[in-house]
Amino acid sequence: MRFDEAWSSLRQAQKGKRGVSLYSRWVNRPLGRVFAAAAAATGVGPNAVTGVSALATIAGLAVVAAVPASIASGIVAAALLVIGFALDAADGQVARLTGASSRAGEWLDHVVDAGKMVAVHAAVLIGFTAGGRSGGAWLLLPLAYALVAVVLFAGLTLYSLLAPASGTTPPPSTLRAVLLLPADYGILAVAFVLWGAPDLFVVVYALLLIATTGITVLLARKWFRSLAAANGAPAPAAPEAT
Repeated sequence: MRFDEAWSSLRQAQKGKRGVSLYSRWVNRPLGRVFAAAAAATGVGPNAVTGVSALATIAGLAVVAAVPASIASGIVAAALLVIGFALDAADGQVARLTGASSRAGEWLDHVVDAGKMVAVHAAVLIGFTAGGRSGGAWLLLPLAYALVAVVLFAGLTLYSLLAPASGTTPPPSTLRAVLLLPADYGILAVAFVLWGAPDLFVVVYALLLIATTGITVLLARKWFRSLAAANGAPAPAAPEAT
C-alpha cells in the first residue's frame, strides 16, 4: 500500500469527534494519521507502532528526569512526548486500516497508556527534586496529578467497556471540546516546553492539575449516573447539608 493510498483511506475512516478535545481533534489525530499512513506503507504493524510510541515517551521522560532543565531540554522533551502521543493515536489507525485489530493489541495499547499516566508525573517528581524543589508541597503536585490521571484514565476505559450501546449519537460540541483541553495528555506534553522556566512550568502544571481534577470529578459523576440509569437503578441523591 502506498502512502497516498493509506492517507486517503485513513481520512475517510476516522473516529467520531464527540467527547474529544480540540487538541486531539486538530493536532494529535491528524499527526497520528501521518505516522499511521507511513507505517502502513512500510509494512509496520500496529503493535510495533505502540512500541515506538512507548520508546518516544520514555525518551522524553528521561530528558525531564535526568537532563538539567533548560530551554533546549524542555523543547526536546515536549517534542518527544508529543510524537509519542501521536504514535499512540496511530497504532489504532494502522490496525483498522490493515485489518490487524486484535484484543492483544488493544490490551497492549491500554497497558502502555496506563504506564504513561504514572511515568510522566514520576519524571516531574524526579525533575523537581533534581532542580532543588525538594519541599513537601512541591512533591505533592506530581503525586496528586498522578492520582487524578489514573482515576480519569481508569474511569474512561471502564465506562467505554460498561456503557450500553446507544442508537443515536449527539453531534460533537465545540464548547465541550474546548473545556476538555486541560485534561488532554497532549496539552500536558506541550507544556513541557516551559520545563526550562521552572517557576512558570510549576504554575502551568498546577493549573492543569486543578482543571483536570475538576473535569475528572464532573465526568466521573456523569459516567456513574449514566451507568446507574442503564442498570435500572436510580442514581443516589446528594446528601443534604446538616
